[in-house]
Amino acid sequence: LAASQVEVRTLVMLRGLLHQLHAACTHLVTGAQAFPSSVQETAGHIRHSVEGMQASFSRARAHSLHDLSDLVLAQSRETVTRAQLSIDELLEYVGQHAPLPWLVGPFAPALVEYPEDVPVEMAKWEGCVTV
Repeated sequence: LAASQVEVRTLVMLRGLLHQLHAACTHLVTGAQAFPSSVQETAGHIRHSVEGMQASFSRARAHSLHDLSDLVLAQSRETVTRAQLSIDELLEYVGQHAPLPWLVGPFAPALVEYPEDVPVEMAKWEGCVTV
């Protein structure tokens, strides 16, 4: 492939990644509603930053990487770095404060029932918890 074709494909991939990142941030903002306002604000700032990057790339109407100004590239790099740090902070908060079912979803082991007249060897069920 020619260098210009690689650049065009790179920009298309970048726009696709930004779109996916925006969708993930929107989901993050929705999920953060159960947390304190500071966590909600952080999630909102991340989404806003991604929206800003999308707008910058849309305004540039770039057909190659050379069409993007150094300022747009520097701002995008800075935005991604800040977003990454904010996401790290959110993950740390969630890891320390969120109840386990919120992180992994509901979990209920299968209820094992046996007729009362059938003996069950308890040694083979050691460590199992039934509900």
